[in-house]
Amino acid sequence: MHRASVLTTAGIVSAFVALAAGALAPTTASAATTATTMRAATSATLYGAGPYRSDTSEAAKQVTALATSDPSGAAAAKTIAQYPVATWLGDWTRGTTLTKTIDAAVAGADRTGTTAVFVTYAIPQRDCGGYSAGGFDEATYDAWVDQVVSRVAGHRAAVIVEPDSLAMLSNAACSASLDQQRYRILSREVAAFTAAGVPAYLDAGNSNWVTPAVMASRLNSAGVQQARGFFTNVANYYPTAQEQAYAEKVSAATGGSHYVIDTSRNGQGWRGTWCNGPGAGLGTSPRVVSDGTALDALLWVKTPGASDGTCGGGPTAGTWWPAFAETLVANARLGTPVSSAVTAASAAPAAAAKKAPSVAPVAHRDAATSGAVRRVTVRGWAFDRDDLRKPVTVRISIGGKVVGTTVASTSRPDVDRVYGVGANHGFAATVATSSGRRSVCLVAVGIGGGGDTSLGCTTVAVR
Repeated sequence: MHRASVLTTAGIVSAFVALAAGALAPTTASAATTATTMRAATSATLYGAGPYRSDTSEAAKQVTALATSDPSGAAAAKTIAQYPVATWLGDWTRGTTLTKTIDAAVAGADRTGTTAVFVTYAIPQRDCGGYSAGGFDEATYDAWVDQVVSRVAGHRAAVIVEPDSLAMLSNAACSASLDQQRYRILSREVAAFTAAGVPAYLDAGNSNWVTPAVMASRLNSAGVQQARGFFTNVANYYPTAQEQAYAEKVSAATGGSHYVIDTSRNGQGWRGTWCNGPGAGLGTSPRVVSDGTALDALLWVKTPGASDGTCGGGPTAGTWWPAFAETLVANARLGTPVSSAVTAASAAPAAAAKKAPSVAPVAHRDAATSGAVRRVTVRGWAFDRDDLRKPVTVRISIGGKVVGTTVASTSRPDVDRVYGVGANHGFAATVATSSGRRSVCLVAVGIGGGGDTSLGCTTVAVR
């Protein structure tokens, strides 16, 4: 890839209402969230502690699958698995599979105070017969989206709606008759997500595909005014600064719509092709942004390590490609990008260059074990680019209760090799608890204003 009937909101919405200052929060009230409230909310309100990271992501699965046959591939997959990646929902996820996939992600997000990011990817005539061809017919798609909405309503989630669905209308392979169907389908879809209290983002292609004016016209026709906004650069490689300059122009032409940028593979910029770009690298790690522009977050939407298709020697679209994953990790640029001056897209006068946004810590839990009676030992690493000189505090909870803290200050040269942040970011701590099966959770406490990072929870059989 280059980079529902859902009109009735009563009955599917029972969990979100607007609170003071445009905030959104779970509630038992039955009122639907309005588009005005959705568009006025802050990114911090919508994303909480950041995007949700699953311990069962595709990359995490590959760590186990490749451990014996391809140790280098397994190591690359392990690096990618440390970061939040969007969960894709398509015509391969239906019925109980769809329900279980969504429920697992929102449960994890609820538990960690983060936001589950989903991608819908099953629109009729998807990809217009290209590498990622497929999709449902309209009636089936509408019913499928109804099911998605019913599962995410009342939870902290965000939805990337149908990559390529609007930008690809420029492609000769897409017939003109698709336009009105796309606008009709997408307008219904984003209105339903908004009513359910879930921010939805429509397709805006990328900075080198459709002009801002044309893209804004399509977004307006597809109901962007009823959505949180739009996304750019999904599955592509363009630099973040270039994408943000383009997105600010589109935002200004769509009434100040918010947007997110896919940075999953743009660490080395444009690679000469959208399909399995040679020499690509992981881009800025996922984080919420509050930089004074309409940018909500930098996300990993495309699954890093998954093939774009049978180009450049790759396997079929969506299949894990270990060699490509290794390249992405070797060429990674995971740090905070320098904020670029926003071009004359907005009506506001030019201002001084903004300070780079605060970010949450980058952290990983290596192990949680019980090596002694009524004791649990945790190990891992954490750093915060807001101040690399200060060790990050890691909070330890067992059974939902905080039982201790430790600081990430011991030597971890492996972390320095990958991230270039210095070696003293490791931690290890032992805490007391009762015997039995215990849920052990870790949180890296942010140093700056970027929030905290959950390292997830695991069940430990305590001796």
